[in-house]
Amino acid sequence: MSGSRPKTVQIYLPDGNARSVRVAEITSRTVQAVQISRQKLQRAGEQNETYRVGVYFLFGDQGDDATKPAAYIGEAEDCFQRISDHHSQKDFWTTAVTITSKTRSFTKAHARRLEYDCIRKARQAERFRL
Repeated sequence: MSGSRPKTVQIYLPDGNARSVRVAEITSRTVQAVQISRQKLQRAGEQNETYRVGVYFLFGDQGDDATKPAAYIGEAEDCFQRISDHHSQKDFWTTAVTITSKTRSFTKAHARRLEYDCIRKARQAERFRL
């Protein structure tokens, strides 16, 4: 683990429930992640962090006919709105994760590049069915 340095990860539970919405950040970075259970999507709508420009992931179960779990990677100017659209259009997912900037410094171009990089890395990892 040469080159690794200690980091502090802060996880905020908006409603005190670890199985609900979770907001995570490395305290020395400007990026944050919000994990959203599909069942708690409306609760996630109460978090300002989800309405920002960013990249998002939808994760699903492996399914009966697949060897890998399903995943979808996208970018949006409003991650919550985009995930809400997928709620009515895509059945496979059970968990969503948004990646946004705490300082609101992401632009649409940043989000598109992050989406591209995430898809490329996910394909290389071969862990999910995209």
